[in-house]
Amino acid sequence: MGRRLRRITGEVARFSAVNIVATAVSVFLFNALVHGFSGWFGGPMHGNPFVGYLLANSVGMFISFYGSRYYAFRHRHAAGPGGGLLNYVAINLSSFVIPITCLWVNRHVFGWDSIYADNISGNIIGALLGNAFRFWAFRRFVFTGRPPRMVETVPEPAPGEHVAGEHEAEPAGEAS
Repeated sequence: MGRRLRRITGEVARFSAVNIVATAVSVFLFNALVHGFSGWFGGPMHGNPFVGYLLANSVGMFISFYGSRYYAFRHRHAAGPGGGLLNYVAINLSSFVIPITCLWVNRHVFGWDSIYADNISGNIIGALLGNAFRFWAFRRFVFTGRPPRMVETVPEPAPGEHVAGEHEAEPAGEAS
């Protein structure tokens, strides 16, 4: 197996491990918010599963960021403000369209609103499609291969100021 394939396979494995933890937290919160716990309380957001999904997955998103930043992509440069957090959040929020669409089709096209239908459409099908998109987008826009090249700038001398060239020696006693 080539070095590149081995590296990508390792990133996929670590990214998947991080996402399993983040997804478990998100699924638990989503089900508590939308469907509640039988015998304890009903889901306060059963009539609005989309807001419940966004809230639950926002918590999962921050778990995922820290796991991705410090475990899955620890060897890569984090591009953007906040160690890549701003770019990460933007990609995550845009990727929410995928599972939300799956959940919307499930509820509004098929008319299914059971706990099983919601979880299969939003938390399995939507999550798998969303994770594939995020893996690609995070590698491309957040956790880049290497930091951007730094260009060293040399300040221009003030008008009339003489700068010693490479071949000119500085007078004795004036070296800095």
